[in-house]
Amino acid sequence: MASRAQLSQARSRARRDELLIAAIDLFAEGGARAVTHRAVAARAGLPPATTTYYFSSIEELVREALSTHIASWVATLEALADVEIDARLDLGTASDFVTGIFATRSPAKAGTELAIYLAAARDPELRATAAEALQALEDLAVRFFERLGIGTARDVAAQAVALIAGVALRRQSGQYDDVEEARLLTSAIGHLVAAHLAPVDGSPAPAAT
Repeated sequence: MASRAQLSQARSRARRDELLIAAIDLFAEGGARAVTHRAVAARAGLPPATTTYYFSSIEELVREALSTHIASWVATLEALADVEIDARLDLGTASDFVTGIFATRSPAKAGTELAIYLAAARDPELRATAAEALQALEDLAVRFFERLGIGTARDVAAQAVALIAGVALRRQSGQYDDVEEARLLTSAIGHLVAAHLAPVDGSPAPAAT
């Protein structure tokens, strides 16, 4: 049976986590200006003075909330890296796969993730954390491209991530629907892969499948 001290510590951690979640929700809705002590406490359903008990300033609260959120994203990507990926997908199947991902990640949700990442990247104290998140995404891509037999998998992964980030940004405008965005993205990555698979003697590269 847990002691009173252990139960108290557990409640304290739970309250702190609730504040961090509330801060991220508010940040996603209205940016840093929306994150105030009173607003965070109200969103978490806690007394107004709770935030100042756990955090010395609103800046500390925002930084820790962003850092915690990105750390969770990194953990998710690292878990995905352990999943077996079928690198034999043709472009049509890959496009359908990406469309399915877009269906679960609306432009609004993607925009929220972009805002959180950019806020962290602009903060000198969080820049390394933001870079770690991007590195985790690249590492996942490296595993996929290595299975295609690409010797320059690290370069291809970095370039592919840049394409993915660009698509995430463009989705905010609604310029293309998700089916077309998926087709354009998979086509661009297919051409990128084909270019890196091109023989060094200058003969034509094999067509992307």
